[in-house]
Amino acid sequence: LAEQQGWGVTSTDKGGVFNQKSLARFDVVVWNNVSGDVLTLSQRDAFKSYIESGGAFLGIHGSGGDFVYLWDWYRDELLGAQFIGHTMNPHYQDALVRPEQSKSGIANKHLSAWHLYEEWYSFSENPRDKGADVVATVDEQSYEPVMGGVSLRMGEDHPIAWTRCVNNGRSFYTATGHLPESYQNGDNMALLREALVWTVGEGATNCVDGQYEKNH
Repeated sequence: LAEQQGWGVTSTDKGGVFNQKSLARFDVVVWNNVSGDVLTLSQRDAFKSYIESGGAFLGIHGSGGDFVYLWDWYRDELLGAQFIGHTMNPHYQDALVRPEQSKSGIANKHLSAWHLYEEWYSFSENPRDKGADVVATVDEQSYEPVMGGVSLRMGEDHPIAWTRCVNNGRSFYTATGHLPESYQNGDNMALLREALVWTVGEGATNCVDGQYEKNH
């Protein structure tokens, strides 16, 4: 996707890059299925400062899939949702994803509803109620949101991808992206492409003091 956009990419699994000087080189930090307690306290502080000062975050699937977070800011401000479980029996299911008009502009023009075979996440609260700008929802009538006999239903409004303005920073999270097939699905890749464009600051809007403002 970066090659298509003409962007350079640095890939690393080392937390040491999370310092003020290094982060300043990047327009967006992508966490591709990163989970667990992966940053030291000083690295957390550097990442938080980078985001709030106008940086950007794009989180994929497992990056929002921990039952417990040891970093409240990451859960409450950057993600804006607490994971509670994912589909089991069957684990992977085909479901209908519906994009919606959003302040970010992601998927507003380029996507219509599509099916995706995936491990589907549920969250303790609707991120929309916590100020998230929802980009896409998943139709619970199209799959069985159950884990170990426990219902994971969130109701008619089940967000699966959304954005947040974190001060002057941009945050996008999608709960899709567990299976390799997700990265071969044209509609899902179109969603990621639009999300990348927005997070790097080239989308229809930007974040200023926690609010969406149109780019000129």
